[in-house]
Amino acid sequence: MARLMFVTASLAFGGAERHSITLMNRLAERGHECHAVYVKSAAEQLDCIRLRGAGGIRCLNARRYVDRGAIADFAAHIARIQPAVIVAANPYALMYSWLALRRSGMRAGIAVTFHSTLLTSAKEWLQMLYYRPFFWVADCLVFICEAQRRYWTRRLLTARRTEMIYNGVDLAHWQPLSERDRRLKRLDLGFTMDDFVIGMCAVFRPEKNH
Repeated sequence: MARLMFVTASLAFGGAERHSITLMNRLAERGHECHAVYVKSAAEQLDCIRLRGAGGIRCLNARRYVDRGAIADFAAHIARIQPAVIVAANPYALMYSWLALRRSGMRAGIAVTFHSTLLTSAKEWLQMLYYRPFFWVADCLVFICEAQRRYWTRRLLTARRTEMIYNGVDLAHWQPLSERDRRLKRLDLGFTMDDFVIGMCAVFRPEKNH
């Protein structure tokens, strides 16, 4: 049994957050001790977390981009839990994880799952300049497709070890609606059964290529 800590920027609706929640739930089902930590207080997906045994959930309630109080709280939490591995979702969670682990004085592996490719503003590119060293010292960086790995490897984004694991689809969760439920949902949204409707269950960002 492994003791693992999963860190996200928040628990707001998003693919990276959903990915982390699903992964920790499945590992908890297999008997691993999983702990969830989220930096900002947005928590729309909090009820989706299903941990067992000694596993727990902690919000750092960070109020600034780099909140020293939140990092100190995180460091104390790491010292209490003593995880074997910290799994961060995306650069912001990785930064907090590395700073808190260093402050805690504990030793643990750090893995990061990275879900983005295109950066859409000068601010995001500037942020990546100071995020990149946190990737370099991570024990493992997981990309979600080969094209993404090639793109970022050419831009010197790497870690001590890199892997590629495709994002999966939870078929138990994403089941087609019954005919009755489809009619009710259309009525709820103001559509008739004759309206042609296209739905998208993701944020409309350029890299998603809708």
